[in-house]
Amino acid sequence: MYFHPIEDPDTGQIGYLLADATEQKAAVIDLPPRSTELLRALLAERRLALTHVLRTHVHHGVPINCAALSELTGATLVLPEGAPLPADCAVRVKAARDGGYVVFGQQVLQVLSSPGHTAHCVSYLWRDRLFCGDAFDLGSCADAGEDADPGLMFDTLSGRLFQLPGSTLLFPAHPLGGRRVALLGEQRLRTASLLTGSRDAFITEMLSRRTTAQRRARPSSATRRH
Repeated sequence: MYFHPIEDPDTGQIGYLLADATEQKAAVIDLPPRSTELLRALLAERRLALTHVLRTHVHHGVPINCAALSELTGATLVLPEGAPLPADCAVRVKAARDGGYVVFGQQVLQVLSSPGHTAHCVSYLWRDRLFCGDAFDLGSCADAGEDADPGLMFDTLSGRLFQLPGSTLLFPAHPLGGRRVALLGEQRLRTASLLTGSRDAFITEMLSRRTTAQRRARPSSATRRH
């Protein structure tokens, strides 16, 4: 197995190139914008054929470059089931369904539905590694982001992802507390105070934080007069 993180220093977004070194088949997860040439260089260096371009989530109204990459390489575009398709999409698209699999060479990624950050998030499990997108971004439920749903996030974390072994390695789409890899057990401890209560209590807390964030972002009456 070949594994190479690809990070955009401007946005902090992290993508992941995975490959079966024996059969020279590769997949990329959440490739950051403006990283296509770097990815192609890595593929050429290892003589890898890209077979799948995967996304953990897609935001409404935000352009993504995955369809163009799929068209360029002939790779299958894999999007969460129900996620919006890119405009004028003319490539092969596979829906990532909960419990399904993505196979490249002899490597297998299991699809886990993990909504919350958006309504159609998925995570990809490979052995002891979980490529989780922004599934653990509690801030997305506390700010004014329209895609995030606190109730779905509570269900995903408490009822799904935190049921995996604590030794599972998390590889997020953005750093978690400044870290680019974390143990699931550590994240469970960090969020215990928020998630050990009821679902309603979690939703109330997130909505309260959202209201506070909106008040801080709102200009004062004095500022508005000018």
